[in-house]
Amino acid sequence: MIKSFLNRFMSQNWEDLVMLHYRVNPAMIQGRLPNDLEVDIFEDDAWISVVAFRLSNLRIRPISWLKWSDFWELNLRTYIRDRKGRKGVWFFSLDSTDPVGVIGARMLYGLPYNNARIERSGSLQAGHLSFTSNRKGGGLSTIDASWNSKDLNQNLAREKIDHFLLERYRFWASRSRVKPSPSACVNHQPYNAVRLNMAKYQGELFACQGMCEPICEPEFGHYCPGFSVEATAPEWAFSISGQANQR
Repeated sequence: MIKSFLNRFMSQNWEDLVMLHYRVNPAMIQGRLPNDLEVDIFEDDAWISVVAFRLSNLRIRPISWLKWSDFWELNLRTYIRDRKGRKGVWFFSLDSTDPVGVIGARMLYGLPYNNARIERSGSLQAGHLSFTSNRKGGGLSTIDASWNSKDLNQNLAREKIDHFLLERYRFWASRSRVKPSPSACVNHQPYNAVRLNMAKYQGELFACQGMCEPICEPEFGHYCPGFSVEATAPEWAFSISGQANQR
């Protein structure tokens, strides 16, 4: 009963995801991770992604009756695994238009959320979206992406590298004096994503993490219409309830 509650602690929808992917040197990533996590590589390369989307219909148990406002998010993430071989993502930063959500995610999961003003423009019918994020305290970033809308019905991204970047169902965070690094899981259908035919990023997401901003266009990118998502409670909630680690 308790474990089922914790495994389905949170539900939400992720909508209109735009993802831009950069190939990077694994050593650059490894030096920025806790020592109990390691960079995950694909054919000798590490990857960093800029991801923007709309989060809607958020519900948190046991107060699922409380209606949450929809909001925009833009994050910078990379791909990692732990010593057990479990694969997932590591967030360098997450910008959000929901101040309450920023506080909650920081307190519950230890995720590095920031308050930001994010605007989206474009047309889904035309296969084009732009995002602009202006983080409070500094950090302006823009994404511009387009895709062939007809591909959504007949040309989904199904190569090995697509699976490597998209199908990630665990994330880690860093908390002071907590080892090993805590994680949580998400559960959703496989990505129904298509490759972008145009992807541009300009901003300060990388620089805010002490990294050089990309000088080239992304290697490639994805657009995904979205899906419903369930997330587990933070790892400490399983511990204090005497339950085994989440799925």
